[in-house]
Amino acid sequence: MSIRIIVATFLACLLGSAAAAQPLPRYDLERLEAAIEKGELGDIAALASTQGGKIVYRKRFDGKAPGTPVDIKSAGKSITALAVGMAIMDGKLAGRDVAVWPYLGHSRGEPFDSITVGDLLAMASALDCDDRDRKSPGQEERMYRTREWRAFALDLPARGFTRGENGYGPFSYCTAGVFLLGQVVETATGERFDDYVQRRLFAPLGIARPIWRTSRSGEIQSGGQLTISDEALLKIGRLVLDRGEWDGRQVIDRAWIQSMLTPRHRLGEQQFYGDLWWATPLRAGEQYVPAWMMKGNGGNIVAVVPSHDAVLVVQTRNYNKRDAERHAFTALWAMLGALEPVTAPAIAR
Repeated sequence: MSIRIIVATFLACLLGSAAAAQPLPRYDLERLEAAIEKGELGDIAALASTQGGKIVYRKRFDGKAPGTPVDIKSAGKSITALAVGMAIMDGKLAGRDVAVWPYLGHSRGEPFDSITVGDLLAMASALDCDDRDRKSPGQEERMYRTREWRAFALDLPARGFTRGENGYGPFSYCTAGVFLLGQVVETATGERFDDYVQRRLFAPLGIARPIWRTSRSGEIQSGGQLTISDEALLKIGRLVLDRGEWDGRQVIDRAWIQSMLTPRHRLGEQQFYGDLWWATPLRAGEQYVPAWMMKGNGGNIVAVVPSHDAVLVVQTRNYNKRDAERHAFTALWAMLGALEPVTAPAIAR
């Protein structure tokens, strides 16, 4: 299925319900900036947008220098999906259907031995792990209290698990599973996760090494909590919008970008989940358009908007705040409203 068809199908599913969503403030950029300065949208650090690869808006609100890195929390998970695609492109991983346990240690039997790369990418594995349930054995705060995250994740019990018609089990948001994906990439490539991503992704894009959270034993948190600049995020979004191509070089296979942005779960009337990327519509004037997103705690969002050939970035420190995502979407809608749609979005060509 082409990305154009995926986008069209996605939009058709969402437009009928978008109007029923709780309305957000209708701000232009001037009113948005005034609201941020007054503190009405919490602690928004930086906003930026590009169209056709050119910066059209970029502003800092926290008094720090432009490009000062911000912890984007779980939005960093989407970079792990890119890392998996690069490892496949490099011939280090056979594909998304490969079992992960051979890369992680000795066999545990079923259902563990049947967990695939695709299961972890889609947040649909048999691991008893749900970050949104504090009682879950795999809840991420439990992992952070341990010295060795790998040992914690490998020892997780199984949950009741049945694959549906699409081949996936039920959705369960699991940071430990994404951390294990990073461990798979390390074993497959023979490089530490951050070194591999720096060499294969960040260096070709001219991105300085960001700050990765680590466990007390030095393991890289491939499940998020990445401190990185808005400029770097604009470049990553552009890479995705251009189907893995950067400056004439195919950094990631086009087919992987298409697969990564294929919905695996419908999580609500206006929300889908692909491979560690979210799909949610954005308002552009009087209509709604589809967008794929990196999303993290606090309303940290990188939105790729094919209809406008645009990348939008919101960096905030509204961590664990009730209205964090609402404030982020208010900013996204204002930035998108300042742009005109294009006739041939890069990702749909």
